Amino acid sequence: MKKLYFFAILIYVFLPSCTQEIIVDETETAAQTEESQTLVFNARILESKTHLGQKTGSVYPNYWSEGDMISVNGVASAPIEAGSPDAGTSHATFTIQGVISTPYYCAYPASALSGYSAGHATLTLPATQSCQSGTYDPSAFIMIGGGSGSNLTFSPVMSAIKLTVPGSYGARISWVMFETLGTEKVSGPFNTDFSGISAASGASSRVMAYASGEGAAFGSSIFLLIPAQTYSSGMRFTIRATDGTQMVFSTSSSFAAQAGMVYTLSSRNYSPDAEVIPDGLMVMSSNVRFATARDKAEDPDTGDRDWTNRKAAYCAMINNYRPAVIGLQEAQKEQVKDIKSGCSGYNHYGLGRDRGFNITSDGNIWGSNNTYAKEESSTILYRTDLITLNSSGTVWHSNNPTSVGTYFPEMEDEVCQTSTWAILTYKPTNKQFFLLNTHPSVYNAAHSKEVTLIRNTIASKNTGNLPVILTGDWNMEEDDANMVPIENNYYSARVHAQKTDYYETYHWWGTRARQIDHIFYDRISDVYLFRTDKRQWNNLYISDHYPVYAVFDLSSTSTSVPTANFDLPSEPELGETLTFTDHSSSPAGIAYWDWNIGGIRSNAQNPQVVIQAPMDRAPVTLTVVDNNGKIATATKLISVQKYCGTGSHEDYSSSDMF
Repeated sequence: MKKLYFFAILIYVFLPSCTQEIIVDETETAAQTEESQTLVFNARILESKTHLGQKTGSVYPNYWSEGDMISVNGVASAPIEAGSPDAGTSHATFTIQGVISTPYYCAYPASALSGYSAGHATLTLPATQSCQSGTYDPSAFIMIGGGSGSNLTFSPVMSAIKLTVPGSYGARISWVMFETLGTEKVSGPFNTDFSGISAASGASSRVMAYASGEGAAFGSSIFLLIPAQTYSSGMRFTIRATDGTQMVFSTSSSFAAQAGMVYTLSSRNYSPDAEVIPDGLMVMSSNVRFATARDKAEDPDTGDRDWTNRKAAYCAMINNYRPAVIGLQEAQKEQVKDIKSGCSGYNHYGLGRDRGFNITSDGNIWGSNNTYAKEESSTILYRTDLITLNSSGTVWHSNNPTSVGTYFPEMEDEVCQTSTWAILTYKPTNKQFFLLNTHPSVYNAAHSKEVTLIRNTIASKNTGNLPVILTGDWNMEEDDANMVPIENNYYSARVHAQKTDYYETYHWWGTRARQIDHIFYDRISDVYLFRTDKRQWNNLYISDHYPVYAVFDLSSTSTSVPTANFDLPSEPELGETLTFTDHSSSPAGIAYWDWNIGGIRSNAQNPQVVIQAPMDRAPVTLTVVDNNGKIATATKLISVQKYCGTGSHEDYSSSDMF
């Protein structure tokens, strides 16, 4: 096999600085390399370690490192060997095995190049970069070039942004995300003819640099590489701390990033932002706890539990979020009236489950369009400025679902339940969707039939195959066997949202913990946020259930988003090695895991930790980033207490974890 030797020279472009809103302190250039020495090529792929040298004046020299590989005409070189005199210098020699004809087209790193054909190829710019102390991630520092002889010339196609976030904040930096506010792309596949690059189909407008382990200290410098191009509409930066808080800032002016340049941003003290609910279709599910519980002979709702006293708090919650759609369960006549009166701009569709009339109807004659005061309903509330109601209907959970007041024989309390459906139009995007709001029985024996009824209702009423959203107090947790047909055919917003939590929803006035209120969906491109609202409003519980809500992207109907999900260790004990098992997924593949296990940090996919101090319902948060730069977060609660030696754990049971 023929062995060819090439000399590789790094040449950096010196261009004048451009004054932009974000380019503030100075413009620095990477130094031109000096004379070349012999370097070598092979087909193995190793991690590249090329790095910036110490800054001298306004210049950062760029050095080769052990393991660096380049590609010539699509063939990868051998890596720089350990102990090579080329490591830590600005010049190196590579060897490549094979027959290669001139002209030579070269790229660094070799692993970034794919699909080479006659001077054209694809370069993949990673969506995630690693924060390294005082330097950039070498796998993201893309260079291209060529030559007709043994001296190859490399030119960078990337610019470096240097960001310093000072301050004495009581956490560390977990990651920094860069997003373009225009149409420019910064990660994913790019086409190249080895004189420049252009974004290809599938390229993304975001890239992030993450810090492994305990995170980067505030005050340290973070380098983030972006393609050299003009960012016409500005850019946005998100800084995420290890405690889950984040700060976002952006610029709107045009910024011309030149190849091989290091741009220093003005230092910004870390000041966490309050969580901002993203724009999109917000759908809420809320069991309001029926108002006439005040009249129960046993355990009546009196005092703070009485609807008369908590209705103002409930309306304060609605007026704070202003959801586009709310699926209410157990809602009685006075409650729907009170909510519509206290929350302007809402209309409703809902029938009383006993007589089948509009839940707010007040007929004067028995049985004539009169809704009985104690009738409950599964009512759909909707904002008239955002939603158009196109059609609607109600089914009774029985063998005769169109027969008012009927129920399955397995419902031993002989109380009927209903599901309410509607075809709605979301006015901001002019997209129609199908919504079903449900409240299955408390009796497990009926659940299988009720789930079948729900699926059959969707199949028969959603004839246009519209996007589907399901809300409800399901009286079943997601791992209930009867929920399998739902989970196999619909996505859980709690599981699939970019940011989510796994808190309990049924709390019985703060004394219990079951996760039985869920939102499911299908044929929706993204779920930005899922939240369980555990706040008290006006210092009151608004119900014996916490409401849950999700914010959907209803602009398209494909689903290709990352999912953050994991299993907690079973029956954890102090001092034991506990394994947290990742179940996250993404069509693009997961690139990065960031765990916070009650304050213990890890970037392993399935971390193993030893917990020495007791934890009582401590949050475990997993953040994942996929290869498209999309982020998803999930939180669950864990309790780890002292083992008593009697077959049980002190103050711990797995059923209390949610």
